[in-house]
Amino acid sequence: MLVLIDLDGTLLPLNAWDPVFQDASRYIAERIGVDWVVIYRAAKELNKSLLRGFSIKAFDWDYIFTEVAHRFGASVSIDINEFLVNYVHGFKPYDGAYDLLETMKDLGHRIIIATNGLYKYQSIVIKELGFSQYIDGIRTPDLIGCPKNCCEFFRDGRAMIGDNPLFDVYYPSMCGLVTVFIGDWENKLNYVRDVWGLDLSGIKPTYSFKSLVDLLDGAQANTLFPSYQ
Repeated sequence: MLVLIDLDGTLLPLNAWDPVFQDASRYIAERIGVDWVVIYRAAKELNKSLLRGFSIKAFDWDYIFTEVAHRFGASVSIDINEFLVNYVHGFKPYDGAYDLLETMKDLGHRIIIATNGLYKYQSIVIKELGFSQYIDGIRTPDLIGCPKNCCEFFRDGRAMIGDNPLFDVYYPSMCGLVTVFIGDWENKLNYVRDVWGLDLSGIKPTYSFKSLVDLLDGAQANTLFPSYQ
């Protein structure tokens, strides 16, 4: 069975990326004489605007920070990986991340990390954090041709594990997958409302857990995943 697992927000806290984006903001801010927070906020706003249109560029932080720099009059080209390499070794996956991947592998399932982050960033994170030893592949919008809102992204998958009600529950369920939500459901529903103006309160994941540790509690994973077959 093929299990798809999200990366940021599921195996790894989203805020692990904060120092990377802050450094990119400082790099731009120093060249135009503004507070780095101004650049940081502008980048986040551009990201949100692109997300609303389901643009792949929403996940291209090179494009986002370069575009923001140009809007502020700085003629620079940003390569986020130049900042990422300074911090990726310090990224701390969620408790249970490695245990989940190892359990899935031991159960004989194929694992693909299905993430909206672009391959040029996520491949570094996956390799440096040691996730690559457990997985059979990576799916990203630039490789597939769309964000996680098309069935091609979930092709051959039986289950999707993730933290986003829209990309990890709604769309994969529409494509016939069992969905396993990780996190605070109500809080993430509010995030979807804020970004896309969508009310997904009428949908429910097949299974929901507060954390990866809860999913792995006792024999839960051993009994849950074989039941998909």
